[in-house]
Amino acid sequence: MSSPAPSRTRLPRPALLAAALSGVLFLSACSATSTASTSSGDDTAGVEHATSQIEAASVDPEFTFEGEPFDMSGIAGKTIFNIPNSSAVPFITAVDEAGEKVAEQYGAKWIEYTNQGTPTEHSAGIDQAISRGADIIVLAQGVNGELIVPALKRAKAAGIPVLISHTYQTGEALPDQLQDLVAAQVTAPFHEAAKLNADWAIKETKGQGDVLIITSSEVPPSDGIVQAMQDEFEAQCDGCAVKVTNVPVADWATKISSTVQSAVQSNPNLDYVLPVYDSMTLYVEAGVTAAGKTGQVFTSSYNGTPAVLKILQDGSVLTMDIGENMEWLAYATLDQAGRILTDTPIIEDGDEKTPLKVFTKDNVDETGTPPAPSKGYGDAYKTGYEAIWGAAK
Repeated sequence: MSSPAPSRTRLPRPALLAAALSGVLFLSACSATSTASTSSGDDTAGVEHATSQIEAASVDPEFTFEGEPFDMSGIAGKTIFNIPNSSAVPFITAVDEAGEKVAEQYGAKWIEYTNQGTPTEHSAGIDQAISRGADIIVLAQGVNGELIVPALKRAKAAGIPVLISHTYQTGEALPDQLQDLVAAQVTAPFHEAAKLNADWAIKETKGQGDVLIITSSEVPPSDGIVQAMQDEFEAQCDGCAVKVTNVPVADWATKISSTVQSAVQSNPNLDYVLPVYDSMTLYVEAGVTAAGKTGQVFTSSYNGTPAVLKILQDGSVLTMDIGENMEWLAYATLDQAGRILTDTPIIEDGDEKTPLKVFTKDNVDETGTPPAPSKGYGDAYKTGYEAIWGAAK
């Protein structure tokens, strides 16, 4: 069932210029910027659009990727050195654990470089990969390659290809300064997820939402995710008001809760808090609870982290999470890595057609009780990739 819409009487809100939606930079921690307009017009069409988008994304996804077949057993004996954006984020570690399992299934060695998400650590990881003679380096789930160019140059000089996964939006090319330093990428539908998150708030507030978006602008996909949300609100919800605040990844545990509590207390109209990544929602929930607004202020997000889906099952603040099948993401990363390691033509645009699925109170139990990684999406990706790769050895 859908979460209950806030029942309190709304206070009048001043109109904000729609032009404020463009060109916003999110540079300082916990700074807020108003970014949407309000209107007394009828938002019925926008609510209908949002509802239809949510419904379409609430079913098991199909496997639509078509890549040139190759023999994945050719990666046997190779060393894959994986550098995650941060080992403190459960979503990232779950994807990496799935990647390790698939790599070892086909005879490759997987080395996980544990770190806390700083460019200094990412650079040190590349140097360690070089010293250990890795066959490929994977920069996973949001590592900003533009901040570690000298290290990438060292990897290139050592003859080690670099793969960037789950960092850039589908359809976007690598940044210019990375073009000659990165062998390939695997993209992700960040903007599609962002629009779904906005659609949920539009649907649940019947086109009259007062929304706070929380971002982490140093993570490469974040600004695009925020802009996609803003664009959806602008296109589909004249009656919505949207504000943006920035909390860097390193400050999530210490600043998100207090930021939310302050926002809730200063704005009695606030309905929804939309963090760009779902590992932020635990702290959002704590802030709403501390402000005494449980049942009035809600949250939804994106990633489908099992621990967060458990919060969706058990709590009342989180009402929706847009999931990505973590094992599916691992298969996609291994597909591109396998192509590099076996000299098979890569997927040039990095689009492995990784899908999304919306989870609400209605269908979250499909992920298990408690939720388990990669459960609730069907298994079309397994048979799909195995057909492309050949039988596992």
